Amino acid sequence: MKKKKKITKKKVIIAIIIVVIAIFIFTNANKNNNEEVSKPEIETIEKRTIAKSISATGTINSTNTKNVVSTLTGSEILSVNVKKGDKINVGDVICTFDTSTLQQNLNIAQASQSTSQAQANLGVESAHRNLSDAIANKNTQVNNSQQDINSAKTAYDNAVNQLNNINNSIVEKQHQLNSYAGQQADFASVEQNYNSKKIKFENATNEYNARKAEYEAGVLNGTIIENTPDANDKKQNLTVLESNVKLAESEYLTAQTEYNTKQATFTPVKSQYEALASEVASLQAQKAQIEPTISQLKATYDKMITAYNSVVSTADSTIESMKDNVKNSELAASSSSLASASQINTLKDQIADGVVKSTVSGTVTNVNVKKGDLYTGTAIATIEGTEEFIVEAEIDEYDIPDIEIGMKVLIKTDATRDEEMEGRITYVASSATNNAVNAGMATTGTAVSNATYKVEIALDSANDRLRLGMNAKLSIITEMEEDVWSVPYNAVYNRDNGTHYIEIAKDDTGENKEELDVTLGIQGSYYIQIKSDKLKPDMKVVLPKIEAGDSMNDLLEMMGADAGM
Repeated sequence: MKKKKKITKKKVIIAIIIVVIAIFIFTNANKNNNEEVSKPEIETIEKRTIAKSISATGTINSTNTKNVVSTLTGSEILSVNVKKGDKINVGDVICTFDTSTLQQNLNIAQASQSTSQAQANLGVESAHRNLSDAIANKNTQVNNSQQDINSAKTAYDNAVNQLNNINNSIVEKQHQLNSYAGQQADFASVEQNYNSKKIKFENATNEYNARKAEYEAGVLNGTIIENTPDANDKKQNLTVLESNVKLAESEYLTAQTEYNTKQATFTPVKSQYEALASEVASLQAQKAQIEPTISQLKATYDKMITAYNSVVSTADSTIESMKDNVKNSELAASSSSLASASQINTLKDQIADGVVKSTVSGTVTNVNVKKGDLYTGTAIATIEGTEEFIVEAEIDEYDIPDIEIGMKVLIKTDATRDEEMEGRITYVASSATNNAVNAGMATTGTAVSNATYKVEIALDSANDRLRLGMNAKLSIITEMEEDVWSVPYNAVYNRDNGTHYIEIAKDDTGENKEELDVTLGIQGSYYIQIKSDKLKPDMKVVLPKIEAGDSMNDLLEMMGADAGM
């Protein structure tokens, strides 16, 4: 079973209701006279921009309500230059204060600042001089210490070079000695052989002579009788000894010849060898003397380096201390200057505040002081700014959840005639402004109340016809779709299974029609978005007829559940 879709509407334009009721009355009045059924109405399906909105009313207010105050509490007011209702601009003088005491204090503070600054500058200059002296002392001490290091290093290097030269000479002369060593050994061998042969010859000669003398003495004294066996043995022994002497003599003479020959060639070499050996011995003695000296010079050099490092470290520590003194002096001078400058600037600002000027353009709505008053810190005057307006509105608790910051708002006022202005939601209250009690009581006897929430709307452009307190009609766009297929919302039908369809005219009469399944989108005040891949340009939808016998309830149901709101 098909039934017309009951489209839920928050509000329906009153003119449509009036037209529908008029049609109902007219058709009922003539139903007995005209039983003829009117032709179906058809409409071309088009693409439109559909917006879903919330209607509200608001008030034009200022974004800049200024309570004019001053810091000069306790000062006397010399003049008041505005009165309630005056129109003023930015920079206009509102009132003036007596600032003579402040000017005296400023003069004293400036004089004190000059003295303090001069003293602080002297401290900074002294700290800089001490730093310069510390740097100069470091340079002097470092230079002296460096000279000590250089002298110690020169002495040490000279001694090391001398030792190296001695070692090189020893190596060189030892090498020369080594080259003579063979000749020396050869000569020594010949000399030894010569001495050995000489001794052998001398011993053989002495033995022979002793035995010969003994034999001759024995013959003379008769102890030896010649031609006796004993004498013959002795003579035979002398012959052997004589033979030995001759052999030893021959060997001796041969060794003597070899010795004399070697001695003739080795004598100059020997003198060179002995001279070299003497030089090596002398160099060894020098080396033995210089090595302890080198150790002492090295210790002195190391001591000078340690002393140099100590001088640098101590000087650097002193310089850093002097730098800290400079910084502390500069900070003290800066702090003193800043403190004085802060006091002076404060006094200057207070003197400048003695002439109170408006920071906004607008209307003076209240003046709370007069000439001769001692200012107590309250608002001097109140100014409602006119440079920029906003619209404030109270939204019912039913609609407030659908409103967000940034939403577009269409605005109309009586003063701006038919001009429709645009704005944006800039503020949405998180708590209720009030709980306005509705007329009437619930069945329990308790009053029924609706909470409202404040919203603020910024205008996209200024309008010189707007004034504070004007009423404004608002349409808050909560949802919008552009360039979408749409039909009047009463042209959509529901099926019991929850699907939707419209009736498409197959000819110009609308009597010949067919169903087209659609899905629904956003719903406006009269049109509703439909979706289907079968929709085409110039396609026509059949609108429902109002039959002569339809009741008012049927009409309202056809328009939607909230059509009568």
